[in-house]
Amino acid sequence: MLLAPFQTADKVQRIMCKTGTPTLDSLLDGGFETGLVYLFYGSTRLHNDLLRAAVHAQLPLTNGGFSSPSVMIDSSNMVDLVNLRAISFQLGLEPENVMDMIYLSRAFNSTQTYDLVINHLDEFFERIPAKLLILPGLVDLFVNEGLDAERTRQMTHIAARINAFTLRHNLVTLISTRIKAKPAKYPPVGTTLASSAQVHIHVDETPMRTVYSLTKHPSIPNRTESQVRRGSAFGVTLPLDYFFRDDSPIADSTIDYVSDLNNSERY
Repeated sequence: MLLAPFQTADKVQRIMCKTGTPTLDSLLDGGFETGLVYLFYGSTRLHNDLLRAAVHAQLPLTNGGFSSPSVMIDSSNMVDLVNLRAISFQLGLEPENVMDMIYLSRAFNSTQTYDLVINHLDEFFERIPAKLLILPGLVDLFVNEGLDAERTRQMTHIAARINAFTLRHNLVTLISTRIKAKPAKYPPVGTTLASSAQVHIHVDETPMRTVYSLTKHPSIPNRTESQVRRGSAFGVTLPLDYFFRDDSPIADSTIDYVSDLNNSERY
């Protein structure tokens, strides 16, 4: 029997797919890497990033996609058809075609989540040539229903199953949770799932920015990237004259400045 020659880590070819969010691409040195499990936690803004990733994966390889459908087991009811339509148009895709390429299964309790992950993943991927698996709210139903001994055992089984399945099929797997973390930067998903996910990304929002923090990665150091949120504008301190008389030249110049800021944000 001939054995494959040993390769050092620097010789292994990495297969990447862009995330669809430039800030995330910068954070991850280019995008999602196959064979890894990504855990998103923090602000619910992250669900927009997961939807964008599902659409972006359908782009051709030359455009940074996988030219592939996506499989989603949604325990968080995060699918927003209006948002999907908007993302499709932004990427130059037909919304109907995009939605046909996202294979969605809803889970309404922890028992259904466990059954879908443990017993049906093989069936899904035998029928669907997907390269992206998305599991939004994977742990949320377990936590909300109460993590007794049986649900804790099921979560351990799910974590091991997802890790092995991702490696065997060379997928990108995205997991998210809405549960608030204490402290904020630690993923609230239990030790087993946190350990099995090779990449942790904390998403936070301020009035001005969306902040992405890479808190765990096998080859990239911890770091933070941020992007200005759409529709945000820098605060302006107005002089008292602005509030008392309309003919003040200071007030007029301030109004013009605020108008210029709004116009610049619009374009």
